[in-house]
Amino acid sequence: MSSEIEQIGPGYLRADLTNTLQLHSIIASIVEQLGKSKVTVVTFSISEEFIRKMWLLKSAGKIESINLYLDFKAAQKTRKIMQFASNVFDSIHYCKIHAKIVIIDSASISACITGSQNATRGNRMESILITTQEDIIITFRERISCLQTINL
Repeated sequence: MSSEIEQIGPGYLRADLTNTLQLHSIIASIVEQLGKSKVTVVTFSISEEFIRKMWLLKSAGKIESINLYLDFKAAQKTRKIMQFASNVFDSIHYCKIHAKIVIIDSASISACITGSQNATRGNRMESILITTQEDIIITFRERISCLQTINL
């Protein structure tokens, strides 16, 4: 399968197992296609590179707002970059989570990315599923809204 993200549209579904796609690149490709978007990122771990890529997209006006749900233990390990993250993400919620989900909402359509890759550089084979199927996005959105947050 190609490392390019095909044209996103209603009913889009792509599943892959690859080491050529980076999560931040997938997000960039989708917001480029869909226009200014609101983004929700759920991940176990995050890297400075990922935060920087989101900052660039936000600074360019491609991301209107971006919210982060991050595992509280992983956040403690990456404490040094959390100040930077707090300047990029509109909200950061710490919780007990190992899921990797990104929901991208534009004015016209929503997209969801899920798989095995954290919001870090993945140089291994990672599973990826990208969809615009609303029933899947609604399920994830409902589950995310029920996450119990932890104050650090």
